[in-house]
Amino acid sequence: MSQITIQCRLVASESSRQQLWKLIAELNTPLINELLRQVNQHPEFETWRQKGKHPTKIVKELCKPLKVDPRFIGQPGRFYASAIALVNYIYKSWFALMKRSQFQLEGKIRWLEMLKSDVELVENSGVSLDSLRTKAAEVLAEFAPLNTAETQSTNGKKAKKRKKAQNSDSDRSLSKNLFKAYGNTEDNLTRCAISYLLKNGCKINDKEEDAKKFAQRRRKLQIQIERLREQLEARIPKGRDLTDAKWLESLLLVTHNVPENEAKAKFWQDSLLKKSSKLPFPIGYESNTDMTWFLQFNLYNIAINLRFFCLWIYIDYLIVILFLHDALQNEKEWLHNL
Repeated sequence: MSQITIQCRLVASESSRQQLWKLIAELNTPLINELLRQVNQHPEFETWRQKGKHPTKIVKELCKPLKVDPRFIGQPGRFYASAIALVNYIYKSWFALMKRSQFQLEGKIRWLEMLKSDVELVENSGVSLDSLRTKAAEVLAEFAPLNTAETQSTNGKKAKKRKKAQNSDSDRSLSKNLFKAYGNTEDNLTRCAISYLLKNGCKINDKEEDAKKFAQRRRKLQIQIERLREQLEARIPKGRDLTDAKWLESLLLVTHNVPENEAKAKFWQDSLLKKSSKLPFPIGYESNTDMTWFLQFNLYNIAINLRFFCLWIYIDYLIVILFLHDALQNEKEWLHNL
């Protein structure tokens, strides 16, 4: 769903603006924070995380008892509907992002299990390095025709693409097929040969492996996995703290306590350095029947005010007015030149 943000100047009395700010900042934003927290603590939350989505009706059900809660009571119906829609939108995006991150994590963990040095592959396969290379060449010859056919069928209509791009697509397709073959076979020697090919870019490497570079490559992959795990555990929607109450709690906690370990110290540091938004959550009006669009312009020094109740009507009328304005302007210049 596409969204358009329009910046407007709010023209109202001071008392009206104070009342609106109270509704948004003191009632609606805390309500959204509470809904975000309750969704996070729902018993089915981990199931939703694995699926990559949540039932939207659950937010509406959680909001029903909160409408009579003294902390959030007294808001217009539009404000409650806006809070429900916004929480659903936040978690819809978040679950989709977490599903993608979870997929990346599983893929990297699988690759870490497959990524082994030449010494480890020789030990696991029970053959010499030359025999392992010979087996890898056989596997490569087996999948090369299949990969060529797939590349031709996929890129038949894209003959004008550069050769470099075609080779890149071919390598990705071959790697994908090798990954599938690794999971489908139970032969230990074949698995070691596939791991050898994937480690070397689907090629046979005749040079001796650099143990130091391999260790760095493996460590880099381990760091990527650790960071993905941290993201999955820490990136939960927490709302907006307009009063800095949570920040003050963290400050008192750090002042009077000593962290148990480095991870705890980093968590406290991140809590103190994190900058929370100072603006309340917006109010969404998902309607075009109860909002008035206003346009004012001068035509031959005559002020004209137009009000339109739908954006598409507003655009159509504006186009007509612009054409009319240009025609009258041209006529005025023509009369002036006579």
